[in-house]
Amino acid sequence: MIPRFSRRALGAGLLALPLPAFAQAWPTRPVRWIVPYPPGGGSDFLARTIAAAISGPLGQQVLVENRPGGATVIATEAVARSAPDGYTVLSADMTALVINPAGFRRLPYHPINDLKPVATTATFNFVLAVHPGLPVQNVAELVAMARAQPGRLNFASPGIGSPSHLATERFARNLGLNLTHVPYRGGAPAVTDLVAGIAQAMFIDYASGAPHFEAGRVRPLAATAPTRMALLPDLPTLAESGFPGNDIYSWQGVVAPAGTPDAVVARLGAAIRAAVTDPAVADRLRGIGLTPLPGDAASFAALIQGETAIWGTLIRDLGLVLDS
Repeated sequence: MIPRFSRRALGAGLLALPLPAFAQAWPTRPVRWIVPYPPGGGSDFLARTIAAAISGPLGQQVLVENRPGGATVIATEAVARSAPDGYTVLSADMTALVINPAGFRRLPYHPINDLKPVATTATFNFVLAVHPGLPVQNVAELVAMARAQPGRLNFASPGIGSPSHLATERFARNLGLNLTHVPYRGGAPAVTDLVAGIAQAMFIDYASGAPHFEAGRVRPLAATAPTRMALLPDLPTLAESGFPGNDIYSWQGVVAPAGTPDAVVARLGAAIRAAVTDPAVADRLRGIGLTPLPGDAASFAALIQGETAIWGTLIRDLGLVLDS
């Protein structure tokens, strides 16, 4: 059971303001968009790109604030505890809304009760890749090697409970493989060892793998999303390679504190969807390997529910505990 907390009472001024009038006036001051990751990464780029695009239409600056740490828990709790007035929102992803609730024994927020979906923004593509010294040219050959040598093929990941780790576990379970998972303390050291050949394979996010794909230091075998990637159009998907049912991609959206007025959520969500579908913004996102994912609050809620059924169940079946 995920513990709940008592939400702070709204300020007297907000309580005194009728909902329709408040929603119509919003926003009257800058909006704070919290990103639970450091500056410079894909999540930061995504938030800043969309924030810049929606500031004009909203008539107020949308200011991005990075608050990394705690596997997204620090930032997510901060937003969940914020006043539900539309002035604090969060970049929320699979980790914050699906993985942590299933893997943490103690979590200071509830993904459904304490947060409100606003809109989806983009998916982060993954690639099944190997060190070029491994004598395999496609997924079928990799699977054959794993079956011939149970437990000898190692897969790196940025850490236990990461999307890369869960992709490895799902792939192994679905195909009846005995793979050795090697967790690292972050993506950078995992990729470094994959390039060095210490790690043999990895479900790697495109942004981390791209420079190594181009230089031939890492060999991509398949895209793991349902469709091919725009930046690697010749790379088949896992399904096209003969292994359906193993799709993995990370996704992000925007959430607000529970209790945020529906009219505010609707206006902010519409602005985000307009930005994500703008050709110039979409091209910028695709340029770093992201796939635009325009969606409203209802579709975001459905995505969370569907992903929880898949990954939450896997985490519990594996007995993963992400907090000590």
